[in-house]
Amino acid sequence: METYPATYSPTGYGIHDGEAVIRTPQTTKTLQGDGIEAICSLLTAMDGTTAASDLLAAVPDSDPEQLELLYEAGLAYDANAIPTELAAEGWERYLEPALPALSHTTQQSLPAQLATRSVVVVGDRPPVVEVCERLRAAGVSVDEAAVDSSEWPHADDPDVILLSEQLERTDAWTTANELWAVSSATLLKTRLTETGWRVGPVVTTDAGACLNCVYTRVDANKAGGQLFAETITGTPPYMDAYTDTVTELLFRTMVGALPRYLDEQIVEYDHYAGQRQTSRVFASPHCEVCDNV
Repeated sequence: METYPATYSPTGYGIHDGEAVIRTPQTTKTLQGDGIEAICSLLTAMDGTTAASDLLAAVPDSDPEQLELLYEAGLAYDANAIPTELAAEGWERYLEPALPALSHTTQQSLPAQLATRSVVVVGDRPPVVEVCERLRAAGVSVDEAAVDSSEWPHADDPDVILLSEQLERTDAWTTANELWAVSSATLLKTRLTETGWRVGPVVTTDAGACLNCVYTRVDANKAGGQLFAETITGTPPYMDAYTDTVTELLFRTMVGALPRYLDEQIVEYDHYAGQRQTSRVFASPHCEVCDNV
């Protein structure tokens, strides 16, 4: 398959004493050795629409090994990784952060893989409407219909359960937790707050704690287990940032590239203060849900 090299946005670089320092939104790498100038020229020429063979022909002193180096270092990706409709809508930036964790071969087959993925949305749907649109543009199956945990497990278990929480300890989080317990899905919980949003925990099939643990350990978990009584309606000024964050996390979840800051943690972001607080998620001894998983 012909490759179409693309750079992450934004990407910057500088050359000094035979070294090139290249910075992308995900990483910073220092490259040394022969051909540094050609490598930087390749980065400058990459547009995601020019085939690798044409790109190499247009850049003097470049070769396929240099291109592979950029792929392996996570400094460039194959535009074949972006599903056609997602790219047409200009939404590739939501998938880009997950790509450095994937091999070049996996990137080439990613659209076909995403077309086999599915997400079930439980809870407050209006805040995640645009998230669902972006997932569908990538070929992901999204089920926003009401679900009943008594109907599971079945052959069509989703890959991800998205709990869009409005209030704690409601039927929505109970349903989401029960669906997680009887399926092979990963559970991601998100919520708008008066000042920003809360994300997490992400509960995988082998997680040491579930949502029931979170809400039965309020005192031990302090801020992470604190119950919020407010209900957010309308469109707060940070809605776009929230939607972008949830979209990226769902793509990361589906390709197995979740950021480490969500490992068994709840992250609360304050839009106005520009601050992020992280609270650990503790397992509850003898939990009636995850002890039986």
